[in-house]
Amino acid sequence: MAIESPLFQSAMELLGHSFSHFNGSKELDRKLVILHLANGIELILKDLVLDSGESIYKGPKETITIHGCIKCLQEKSVRIPYLNKIELLIDERNALQHRFGSPNELTTIFYMNIVQDFFKEVLTEHYDQEYDEVITQFVEAKEFHAFKMREPNDDAELESLKKLSNVHPLGALLSAMTYLEKKILEFGTSIGLGNDFRRRPSWAMISHRSLENYGVIVPENIREKMDETRRLRNVAAHGRKEPSKDEVANAIDAIEEFEQFLSTVEIDKIKGFVEEKKREEELRQKQQEMEAMQREKERDAG
Repeated sequence: MAIESPLFQSAMELLGHSFSHFNGSKELDRKLVILHLANGIELILKDLVLDSGESIYKGPKETITIHGCIKCLQEKSVRIPYLNKIELLIDERNALQHRFGSPNELTTIFYMNIVQDFFKEVLTEHYDQEYDEVITQFVEAKEFHAFKMREPNDDAELESLKKLSNVHPLGALLSAMTYLEKKILEFGTSIGLGNDFRRRPSWAMISHRSLENYGVIVPENIREKMDETRRLRNVAAHGRKEPSKDEVANAIDAIEEFEQFLSTVEIDKIKGFVEEKKREEELRQKQQEMEAMQREKERDAG
């Protein structure tokens, strides 16, 4: 498919414009983010319909709806990534068009992330394009930079989230938590527990109790700060409280301190501890299997 397509260009313009509203702080901005994202998705789907050889018109002047696009693409066996969540976005868009009010910030963040992932897959699969290269042509550099601040990769970028917390406390908090989860996974991999950390909920592995099971003793002052950070994340993620900028700044400080503590852990020592625990667990499982087999033999003999 060609990126010169008018529908593709319009879709990317809408997506690009959504960044400035996403970075905004007004209720109207959040509403416009949802409208732009949904409309951008609709145009891309119409472009896919055209590429499948079908018309997007159901009359002289009327085009098919987004649900009509989805039905047509499904009949053509064209995969639509994240379809169930895209359908939720469309319902949200339709509701906003017929009532007053705006979505909350958590909802806006959720849909923005989904649409980013949607476009990444569609551009790769259907346009042979890299999303990160294309999107920069449709969004102002300063707006794109502000958005990327939510995806910290190192301490310096994590520190920049404190500035973001002055405008978007919840967005800054969720981004900081994503950063923390990534660091925890990296740590788990370094001590030989990468698969274990992936299988278990991220918050379970961030817990100092879980880490102590592997010989990592978290200092009490850091433990208390991380427990408070976890509580703040939970109430915010479930919509029970909007975190303040000071609370988010404190959470980011706690994450930085926790990351610094992990960097002081003697990896080889902990890795040896982990290997020993794995051997003990394997012996325990074998013993249980042998006992079960013995009980079965005794039942058969009886």
